[in-house]
Amino acid sequence: MARTFFLDPRGLLTSTSVLLGLLGQAQLCMQPLHTAEITTGIWAEEVTWEVWTLDGTLAAGPFGPYEDGTTFTHELCLEPGCYNVLMMDGAGDGWQGAELRIFDSAGTLVDSYSMEAALSTSTATLGIGGDCGCTQPGSVGFNPSASWEDGSCISCEAGQVAANCMLTTGIWAEELQVTFVDDQNNVAFTGEDLWGPMPWSDNTVYVWEGCLTSECLQAQLIDSYGDGWQGGVMNIETWSLELGWSSIASGSVPLNEFEATISVPLGPSCPVSGCILPEAMNFNPLANVDDGSCVRQSDNVSLFASWSLDDLATNGLGGRYNDVEGLEVNGREYAIVGSTEGTHIIDVTDSASAMEIHFLPGADGGSFVTHRDYHVLETVLYAVCDQGASTLQIWDLANLPDSPIVLYDDDEFVERAHNVFVDDATLTLYLASSKSAGLITPLLALDVNNPTQPTLVADLSTWIDGCHDLFAWNDTVWVNGSGVVRVLDMNPTPHLIGSLDDYPFQGGNHSGWWDPEKDVYVFADETHGSPLKVVNASDVTDLQVLSLLSSETADNAIPHNLMMRDDLVFVSYYHDGLQVFDLRDPANPHKVAWYDTYLPDHHDGYAGAWGVHSALPSGRVLISDVQSGLFVLNIEPDSMALCPGDAVAIGNLIVDEPGRWVGQAFEGSWFGEDILWVEASEAPDCPACMGDFDENGNLGVSDLQVLLADLGCQTTCTADLNDDGTVGVGDLLVWLTGFGSACPNFD
Repeated sequence: MARTFFLDPRGLLTSTSVLLGLLGQAQLCMQPLHTAEITTGIWAEEVTWEVWTLDGTLAAGPFGPYEDGTTFTHELCLEPGCYNVLMMDGAGDGWQGAELRIFDSAGTLVDSYSMEAALSTSTATLGIGGDCGCTQPGSVGFNPSASWEDGSCISCEAGQVAANCMLTTGIWAEELQVTFVDDQNNVAFTGEDLWGPMPWSDNTVYVWEGCLTSECLQAQLIDSYGDGWQGGVMNIETWSLELGWSSIASGSVPLNEFEATISVPLGPSCPVSGCILPEAMNFNPLANVDDGSCVRQSDNVSLFASWSLDDLATNGLGGRYNDVEGLEVNGREYAIVGSTEGTHIIDVTDSASAMEIHFLPGADGGSFVTHRDYHVLETVLYAVCDQGASTLQIWDLANLPDSPIVLYDDDEFVERAHNVFVDDATLTLYLASSKSAGLITPLLALDVNNPTQPTLVADLSTWIDGCHDLFAWNDTVWVNGSGVVRVLDMNPTPHLIGSLDDYPFQGGNHSGWWDPEKDVYVFADETHGSPLKVVNASDVTDLQVLSLLSSETADNAIPHNLMMRDDLVFVSYYHDGLQVFDLRDPANPHKVAWYDTYLPDHHDGYAGAWGVHSALPSGRVLISDVQSGLFVLNIEPDSMALCPGDAVAIGNLIVDEPGRWVGQAFEGSWFGEDILWVEASEAPDCPACMGDFDENGNLGVSDLQVLLADLGCQTTCTADLNDDGTVGVGDLLVWLTGFGSACPNFD
């Protein structure tokens, strides 16, 4: 038995059913009423939905379209049984934050629905008076708790395997073709056999379940135009008693390619290539051929917690998230995460309960938003957006976990800006690439001593012709933009004091961080293949690049944002996740840790880690990933306590004094080089220097006099060096081995 789940509203026949709610007709209902409650986001005029019986009869609806940001209710009169809820979006970009909830007559939630990602239609089951599922014992997918048969049971004959085949399309779906062939290149079946006639529709999920012959096949994926599948992907799962449903094949046609071929092992004897090491992050329990792909996800970093939402609008980067900030309030730590819709406040204090406690809507939001930016000063949060009809938003978070207080939300000074930074010494707010109805400028400065009433300080376009991002402290402003680093002094009036316009791997000068105590400035070019630059900032009139920092994962790797603390540089490195570098010696830096948040093995475009925050009191680091949301990470160097005279061999290091040590060890063939990062400290309970009775750091004549005076002692002896309870010749011989030498110490 096979089922194709795709429902095309254009091909469905309307019904003259008299059920309450159908086509807006109020009729006498002989069943307990159910209530449908839908809360909309943006573009609600595109949102509609219907309820259908499994045999294709319209049972309720159509409902919608709606108004933005509003809750609507509908009454449903449905007989007990299983139904399909058909969700539709007129623009094909998903429901943009809308959520549908169904309640029974007692007010108990039955189920909830939303349309994820950029889809035109999506279908899910609704059980009235019980759950939907497979009710046939012995069938694949049998659900003993199901009350209503939903057609999902699969009973396969000998020589067959139960399969779930899904095709998710992006844009230009009419270019997609799929053919399955055997080892003799004979066609076994085609994509049309599974998902219906081509051309397939854009932004749609097609699902087929049924029985396939147990054999070894290849899936030939074609894009007729040669520009890849543009967000499309195929995934095939099979069912077994041991693993249940598990993926055996997944893939798409890469960008700017015409075709791709993937193995589809439908039989137990088929070769399945993959990682066969259980300790690897990409371990494949179905693999029986090691393809050398085993990789690790991190080094000296572990995942503490994560957070994401599936019902946010997806933007042109194929993701939902942008910047991240962090703060501690009332003993708890919070992450501030930007998305296409607005600002999310996440409690990240406990790993088991990282959760959103507040959502602060943006002045504008939706799939057109790629960039929000934040700055936190004590407990005040500043926010801007670079798309739509946005504003400068300022909140007071001092009462968290209680609700934030809006201090300011207006477009008087800025409607859109790329970045925001506050000089905490002067309370001057800087807006990069600021745009408003009255002024477009590369850099705008506002006084936020009173954050409820910002006032204009200066339009800095006279000195700055381009600003992407900046760092400011105590009236010194480091500006990134137009391929150049410029340094402004704002006191008493703005004037340029330094610039760096010629440096190695020069690209799209993007962001930077200044450590005034170390006289070091580190900046990133948002350009594929361009490493970060470490600059000697002791003389801003003569800025010199001292060294380069790179993830060293690929020639076209690309950094994005960075922060510094404790002589460490924390970088959100797009496709490579978090990268951490030791900068104690700015001319000779070392990578000490990393965590990959973006698992696809490519560096095309701008995907993966966007923002980084490294200033939480716990020492945990926050990373926002465009596709995957928030990562809360523990930084985990090896720790070691030493006493004077200790020397511990580890990897290629001999650690013999407190401090930071960086080296390498060999973890195993699939790990490759393992970074050794040791933070050594002086042990609190080190034994005293044996025989240094006067505690002057040396074994000398005065110590010998103490020992000789103690000769013959039988109890509570000061000079008992061999621990036999007495002082005698043995103790004298022990002492003489160190006579004239200094005690071990770390000075």
